[in-house]
Amino acid sequence: MQHDHSPPLILRGQPAYPAVPDSDPVCAHPGVQEIFSAAGLDQENPLSRWVQPGMTVLIKPNWVRHAADGWASLDCLVTHPSILRPVVELTARALRIGAGRYSGKIIVADAPLQSANFALLRQQVGLPALEEHWKQLGLPVQIHDLRRVIAKTDDDTGIVKTTYSAPGDPTGDTVVNIGRNSRLEGLVHASRYGVSNYDCRTTTKHHQPGHHCYRIANSLLASDVVINLPKWKTHLKTGITGALKNFIGINCDKAYLPHFRAGAPNRGGDEYPDDGMNQLLVRMRPLLEQVLPKDWIRRARQQVFGSRSSRLPTPVFGGAWPGNDTLWRTVHDVVWVARWIGEGGRPLAAPRPILSLLDGIVAGQADGPLRPQAAALGCLVFGEDPGHMDAAATALSDLPWNKIPLLAHLLDPEAQSITSFRSTSPLPAAELRLEPPSTWLQTLKSAELVDEAA
Repeated sequence: MQHDHSPPLILRGQPAYPAVPDSDPVCAHPGVQEIFSAAGLDQENPLSRWVQPGMTVLIKPNWVRHAADGWASLDCLVTHPSILRPVVELTARALRIGAGRYSGKIIVADAPLQSANFALLRQQVGLPALEEHWKQLGLPVQIHDLRRVIAKTDDDTGIVKTTYSAPGDPTGDTVVNIGRNSRLEGLVHASRYGVSNYDCRTTTKHHQPGHHCYRIANSLLASDVVINLPKWKTHLKTGITGALKNFIGINCDKAYLPHFRAGAPNRGGDEYPDDGMNQLLVRMRPLLEQVLPKDWIRRARQQVFGSRSSRLPTPVFGGAWPGNDTLWRTVHDVVWVARWIGEGGRPLAAPRPILSLLDGIVAGQADGPLRPQAAALGCLVFGEDPGHMDAAATALSDLPWNKIPLLAHLLDPEAQSITSFRSTSPLPAAELRLEPPSTWLQTLKSAELVDEAA
C-alpha cells in the first residue's frame, strides 16, 4: 500500500514552447520552475525533497516516435525538450556536492515505438546540443534508447518492412515475473494475447496463469527515484495517455506487453467489436498492405482516419476501441513494477518515489498517440500520484474519466498499491477540451456532441 499524496497541481495559461534551435541548446520553459514554486518546493533546490547526492535518478520522457509528414507535429507527439532541460538540470542540482562536483547518476531513457528513428528523433528535439551543454557543465547525464527490437517502416503508410535486434539498455534488463499480482490474472482464460506487428504466440508465452513476465530496463530497477515526463494525449487503445501509460516505455521488448486479446468478444477477444465487416477488414489488411500501391494505402488511411464527419463506423484494428479490456491491465502492471520492484527483480521494502510532470503546453487530441492533432492547452500538471494526475488532466480536458477503463479501474482494490486516487478525490472543472479518438466518440462524448461530429 502506498502513502497518500497531495492532489496534483495544475498550472494554466503557460506560454508556447521556445523554438528548438539547430545548434544552441533549447531554452528551458519557465513553467517548470513556476510549478515547482507553486508546489511550495525549495526555490533553489526544488527536487531535494526526494533526490539526494549519491542517488540514481531515472528521467522518463515520452519519445514515442520521430515526427514525419502525415503523422503529427513534434510539439504534440513527444515531451518537449524545453520541459526536459530544466528537470535534468534541477535534478543535477540536487546531486551536487560542491562546485562542479556531483555524486549520483541521471539516466534519461525511453523505449520508443519499434518504428521510431531514434537518431532522427534526437536531432528533432535538439538532444545533441543539450548533451554537449550538459557535458560542458559536468552533469552526470546519460541518454539511453531501451529498445531490444527496432523496425524499418514506411513513413507514408506505417507498414513494417523488417525488424532487427538492438542492444537495449546499456546496463541490461531483467525479466520480472509478477505472478498473481498481475491485473491480467483475471484474463487467464484468454486464448491469445497480441501486440500489433508481433507474433501473438510470443506475447501469450510470457503471460500464462500465475506467470506474467515483463522485460524491464535495469536503469529503472536500479533507480532510487523516477521523474516521469509524459506528454498529454488521447489514445486509440486506452482513451488517454499520460502519467500512467508513459511507464510502458520501461519495458525493453514490446512482445512482453499484451495490448489486446486476439479476435472479437464473441470469441473471447477484445481486438475489435463483434462486427463481421470489421473482422473481414482485419483479416484482409496484411494482404492488402502487401499488394496495394503505397499511394492507395496512404489515401485510404487519410479517408478513414482523416475525416471525422463520415457517418460510417471507423474500422478497429489492434484493440483501438473502448472495448479493449487488456491494455489498461498491462499499464497498471508496469506502473506496479515501477513502484515496487528493484534490482534483480526483487521487491522493494517501500515504494519507489515517482514524480510526474505532465507536458500539456501542446497536447495531442483525436487519433493519438501516433497521429494526434495539436491542441494548445498551455498547462502543466505536477504530482506524486500518476493515477490521480491522469484523472485530473482528463477531467480538465472535458473527458469523462470514469468511462475510460485505464482510470475507472484505479478504484479497484487491487489498484491501491499504485494509486491513492478515490472516487472522492478532488478533480478540476472541465476548463479545456480535447477531442476523443474517432473510435471513442460514442463513449467519451455526449449524444449532442456526437451528432455535431457526425
